[in-house]
Amino acid sequence: MTPELPSAQRPWLSVVMPVFNGADTLAESIASVALQAEGIELVLVDQASDDASVAIAKSFADRIDIRIVSNPESSGWMENTNLAMSMARAPFATMLHQDDYWHEDRAAVLKAMLETYSEAALWVHGADYVDDRSHRIGTFAPPFGARRRLVPSAEAFETLIVQDTIALPAVVFRTSDYRMLAGLDETLWMTADWDLWLKLIGKGPLAWTHEKLVAFRLHRASLTLKGSRKLEDYRDQLDRALHRHLDTLAEAERARLEPLARSSNAINFWLASRYHAAGASISELLRIVLSIGPRRWGEFLRKTQLLQRVVPRLRLRKKK
Repeated sequence: MTPELPSAQRPWLSVVMPVFNGADTLAESIASVALQAEGIELVLVDQASDDASVAIAKSFADRIDIRIVSNPESSGWMENTNLAMSMARAPFATMLHQDDYWHEDRAAVLKAMLETYSEAALWVHGADYVDDRSHRIGTFAPPFGARRRLVPSAEAFETLIVQDTIALPAVVFRTSDYRMLAGLDETLWMTADWDLWLKLIGKGPLAWTHEKLVAFRLHRASLTLKGSRKLEDYRDQLDRALHRHLDTLAEAERARLEPLARSSNAINFWLASRYHAAGASISELLRIVLSIGPRRWGEFLRKTQLLQRVVPRLRLRKKK
């Protein structure tokens, strides 16, 4: 089976970008795509930015096939992404936020991956964590190994149900699959991408390469760090996405995976509480860890990539 190929006039990849007051980083983000833009379109949806975001985007019109859409009454990045995806012309699509950017040769690697693993339902690679000055402070990737391979759906699901370890800009998927699955759930402002990856895995295997092909920016103004201040909302976001996919499992599979997944959510909540100085106790953390059981600690650390996720955030916090 070969991948769906575009016509000469049709792009092979749509990059969808929701934007709101992104002037500080938007030029770096768009430029990283423009440098490898052959056969690529950028669909940017602006949410009534009152800074220079739109002007910056327009300045790239002679370097990349770009469409800029205004959606001033939007409910957030999920709605803007879904709107951009409704206008995507390419058979494949990827998301890019205003503060993240591509590394050199990402497009070339993706083309090779699409051709080699045409039966996949999503194509995934690693990412670098960078700070607000674009300095690398860590890496972000699921634990699928150090070689390119096709990861079976069951293996991908049982890893990602425990913890979303995929960076949002590090995924490519079929435009048709996204639309068939109704895109991002606009009620999940924190976990909509995790929910989408798990739905896509239900359609087929995951193509994987360990190469770090994008930069995922951590900074104090990011949605993840700002949103997690609302701790009960944050807990609800984690739990709703988890329950939705646990409920699809057979009883034996659920019994095996649920303790790890619930513990991961609990630790994420504990870490958010500590980051925002909300008084989470160390005894609560110990209770969570002990509930996993020592025989599964190694599996838990591997699937959650806990140290790889926490250390860059600690480095960022020290800069406050």
